[in-house]
Amino acid sequence: MIRMGRIPDAMGPCGVYCGACPSIGKTCRGCGSDDRDQKRKSKWGCRLRTCCFEGKGLDLCVECDEFPCQKHHAKLSGSHPEDPRFAYRRESIPNLHRVQKVGFEVWLGEQAARWKCPDCGGRVAFYHYTCMECGLEVFPTWMAVPSEDTI
Repeated sequence: MIRMGRIPDAMGPCGVYCGACPSIGKTCRGCGSDDRDQKRKSKWGCRLRTCCFEGKGLDLCVECDEFPCQKHHAKLSGSHPEDPRFAYRRESIPNLHRVQKVGFEVWLGEQAARWKCPDCGGRVAFYHYTCMECGLEVFPTWMAVPSEDTI
């Protein structure tokens, strides 16, 4: 099955903002990228990406009649509930609803601003929630999961 459209490279079909991944711009171009000429290959085996893009011909998991499904819950929204390093995964559902409301461009702008270091303006990466430029730790006070009011 062929994908219906094209999502931005810095977004996963699952609702994760790839712009905050430590690998983006280095070994990876983002989960939305179809460019196979990149060092980071794990995205090609992602069950959510494969299901959405190849299996169902969708751009985003939220477009699926089965959303949120058990695969999404197991990998993202329900994974590692007590581990703060994986807080970004639990944002995937609100992220997808926000994209539906405001569109890719606005959402990507919001995410870029949100993941910007308050000290130096560098990029904050998930897992360790530190700035890739100055090393400032900005989690957990800086990190707020979007509420239903902001979606």
